[in-house]
Amino acid sequence: MNIPSTPTVCSRSPEALLSFTTSTATSLLPCKKKRSIQTKMTAARLPPLNEFIATVFQRSELPPCVCLVSLIYLQRLKSSLPRHARGDIDTPYRLFLAAVLTASKFMSETGTCLTSQAITEMTDHVYTPKDVNLMERSFLGLIKYDLFVNVQGIKDYLAMHGKILEMDLIEDVLDA
Repeated sequence: MNIPSTPTVCSRSPEALLSFTTSTATSLLPCKKKRSIQTKMTAARLPPLNEFIATVFQRSELPPCVCLVSLIYLQRLKSSLPRHARGDIDTPYRLFLAAVLTASKFMSETGTCLTSQAITEMTDHVYTPKDVNLMERSFLGLIKYDLFVNVQGIKDYLAMHGKILEMDLIEDVLDA
């Protein structure tokens, strides 16, 4: 009897994942080019988005599946935003962090997910744990708490973007 095992997402190129994630985060919604007074301090400490994302990926050591689910969440967010939605200069950073944190929690075993404090430390305290918690709550509201991603959802996403992402879904079948 053949028993399907848990599928695994395999990334052939971390650079492709980084590039695609950066592109996805920057294309979510139009953002202000100038810093408002409120975001001036935060934005002044932010590196370019691709460096920021690379640092988070490197420091968090997230499995490719969590990265992929965060991209699915960002796609859900984009499709649910009103046409007139606009963001601040650091909105792509915030949405990326919220998606990664949420995906990490959804995909993790107990106690192995990212935390607001861990995100704060990974990002060199650009955002406080309170900021990260607010990002997460706002993000969850924007995606209407639509967190469930099944294997078919992963297959569909990879069918659309797998070549660019250089990712594959590996489904092993165990013989019993």
